[in-house]
Amino acid sequence: MSRNGSTFPLRTRITLLICAILLFILVVTGLMVTWGMERRARETLTEKAVMVSQMTAESEVVVEGLKGRRAQDSIQSFAERVRERSQVDFVVVLNMNRIRLSHPNPSQIGAQFVGGDDADVYRGLSYTSVAKGTLGVSLRAFTPVRDPADGKQIGAVAVGILMQGVDQTIVEVRKRIALGILIGFTVGILGAVYLADHIKRILLGMEPAEIATLLQQRNALLHSVREGVVAVDRDLRITVVNEEASRLFGLAGIHGDLVGKSLDEIFPGFGAERVLAKGQPELDQEVDTNGLPVLTSAVPIQVKGELTGVVATFRDKSEVSRLAEQLTGVRHYADALRAQTHEFMNKLHVILGLIRLGHYANLADYITGITGRLHDEVGFVVQRIKDPVLAGFLLARLSSAREQDITMHLSEESSITTSLAEGLAHDVITILGNLLENAVEAMGGSPQREIWIHLDQEPDRLLLTVEDSGPGIDPGALERLFTKGYSTKGEHHGYGLWQASRAVEAHGGKLCVENRPSGGAVFMATLPVKEREEMI
Repeated sequence: MSRNGSTFPLRTRITLLICAILLFILVVTGLMVTWGMERRARETLTEKAVMVSQMTAESEVVVEGLKGRRAQDSIQSFAERVRERSQVDFVVVLNMNRIRLSHPNPSQIGAQFVGGDDADVYRGLSYTSVAKGTLGVSLRAFTPVRDPADGKQIGAVAVGILMQGVDQTIVEVRKRIALGILIGFTVGILGAVYLADHIKRILLGMEPAEIATLLQQRNALLHSVREGVVAVDRDLRITVVNEEASRLFGLAGIHGDLVGKSLDEIFPGFGAERVLAKGQPELDQEVDTNGLPVLTSAVPIQVKGELTGVVATFRDKSEVSRLAEQLTGVRHYADALRAQTHEFMNKLHVILGLIRLGHYANLADYITGITGRLHDEVGFVVQRIKDPVLAGFLLARLSSAREQDITMHLSEESSITTSLAEGLAHDVITILGNLLENAVEAMGGSPQREIWIHLDQEPDRLLLTVEDSGPGIDPGALERLFTKGYSTKGEHHGYGLWQASRAVEAHGGKLCVENRPSGGAVFMATLPVKEREEMI
């Protein structure tokens, strides 16, 4: 059994079905044609016998011979010439006493006609019949012979074609029809095999059950992914839309059944025609439709090297940005924890060395200094930053900066008096982390390596300021500094400041930058704060 549970694969079933239908049609058609041709052959032979019979009966030789004006031998000679030329089996001329005056076998001349079917001809009737005579069973045509002078019957003519010849003619007809059926069936088999193979190639060699399973899997896949998926044909008419795509279109104010509509009507300027023209995918493009920003990727569909359409995926840009920001925040947390761990291990190595050397007095002073500095630093931060998550982040960044030989200052005027809402705290950490990361990278090998942080919480807004002692920013790059992918540091950069800018804009705030007169850059972020974003 095949994989789909059927006894025969699709190719075999198609071939057998077509052959069975073709054979049935050819046999039925052949029988009908045979019956018709047999009937027509009999009719033709009958008409031929009748015509020869009538022609002989009207012959002057036969009429004068029956009236005694010519020798009877002339009738025999004439009848044999007619028989040979018309290709019938016998032409018999009879007088009114049923005596033969001609016959293919001369010995039968002068004897009575045999068959018993000649009675009606002596009553002046013309007809045909089938009877057995001296030559065998034959098809006979009888015609009375009349005197042209008075119309009185003076004899009869019987023309016959042996049934053996009729049957032979019919057999020849049947052979031709059988040959035609055989040729047609052979051509049909070849055509069926070709059609089955062609259909199998179109179906990519899969069986119907496999196609059904694949279609069900595709539908399940389309409706389970969290990206909107739309497929279009070469005319850019939508052929497939999954549930997520319908939801995104609904957010953009586009409702109803989209299948069959033009993609350009829904997403003007999407550029699917470019993908079809070039045959190259376009990935992570930003498109705005009815005010809804989405990230799209379009990939051409190729079947046997021919472009047949485009598959496009859509993702809400705000969701993608939020995920990117979350990943950035996690990365900052991880970097800070890694720096703290490294710093802690260094201190443990110093402590272990002092213990092995037995310098316990120095060890006590070292531990006292560490704990005092740590208490002072923790107390300084916690006293000014009441949000525990933000405070922990700043402590980690201070520790990380020391590991990188950077002095990081939190201004004494900084003040976060309440805990922030979870979403706001996360965004603040994302913004601050990206700004600090940029400041660290900007200083490079500067002799003065310092960063200043200022945070201030007002009733209706948050202020974040990050200053560095680096070389500053090229004035020509200030306008493009927050553009996605733009960076003066080479590849794989240019995303941190863009993410910080997007996080600020998501809260309706503003992020700006300027160069310090003494060198370095100052980044200032202002975030409006609504009452529902605060946690008391």
